[in-house]
Amino acid sequence: MARRPASRTSHYPRSARLGELLREILAVELTRLEDARLELASITGVDTSSELSRATVYISVLDVAGTAAALEALQEHRLALKGAVARSDAVRRVPDLEFALDPAIAAGERVDQILRSLANEENR
Repeated sequence: MARRPASRTSHYPRSARLGELLREILAVELTRLEDARLELASITGVDTSSELSRATVYISVLDVAGTAAALEALQEHRLALKGAVARSDAVRRVPDLEFALDPAIAAGERVDQILRSLANEENR
């Protein structure tokens, strides 16, 4: 019996595929929301749990002072965003959405700060 060749997505976990799909849908919906607190916010990634029942949506906000307000606004619009995912017909079961600030942004800023300080020391 001949073995079927593995599909291209077999090496790409289902939770990662769902996360990417959710990121695309939510990014579009974020642009449609008319909330001033979300003007400088963008969705950077989505991590889904292995059972696909929860999704953590990571955001980045250009205005650091508006981070808490953006997270609060997303929490208020959570049901509308879930509804948009459900209407997309791309997902059988819509996971619960949680919103968090992307830790990679802060880590990147910290690395940049360290590199700048090293460059300043070399210039002295």
